[in-house]
Amino acid sequence: MKELCTNLTQYETKKLLSSVKIEELHLKNGDCLFKEDDICEKLCYVVNGTIIAKQNFSDGHDCILRLLPKSSFIGINLIFSSDPYYKGTFYAQGETDVKLISKEDLFALMENKVVKENVLAMISDTAVELNEHIKLLNHRSIRSKVCYYIYKLYKENKELSFRMPVSKTNLAALLNVERPSLSFEIKKLCDEGILKNHNRDYEILDLNGIIKEI
Repeated sequence: MKELCTNLTQYETKKLLSSVKIEELHLKNGDCLFKEDDICEKLCYVVNGTIIAKQNFSDGHDCILRLLPKSSFIGINLIFSSDPYYKGTFYAQGETDVKLISKEDLFALMENKVVKENVLAMISDTAVELNEHIKLLNHRSIRSKVCYYIYKLYKENKELSFRMPVSKTNLAALLNVERPSLSFEIKKLCDEGILKNHNRDYEILDLNGIIKEI
């Protein structure tokens, strides 16, 4: 929750956060945090672990809408919306701890100008992130989706070697593709010397080859 108070002193942060009620919640792997169509009444903060937002379709397949790792906020784009209902179901990936603050208490914190500016920045950043995901899904081929996502991870980590934040099953759901097709494309990229992969550890061997595909 301290991210709400970025640019405030430690004393100011402690004083502000102590003035509101913050609920703490521990989740086990697979536990549901929010269901699709639940109303967003609280801002949620991921203390540690990862929350996965999924949309479940009637034909049985899932599409991952967002991955929300440690230090992510959930509901920042909904809590002030005229349509404040979750568009997916949120599950814990592994042991996960979250903190929640009510809309009323968030309003109280936002009486501080710095907190208000931080919240507005977070809302803007969430809009940008959602736009990036739309761009990802708009790629026509599985290969281009895989390369776009890998390049995005490269830009975030600024390293050619990285650990995939999700399993291949969840990555397939994130890219909205079949898992066997995903595995086939990753193998092809490895066979072509563009990528190196062992379990969830990846290394980009040919960055230009990745960029060329997107």
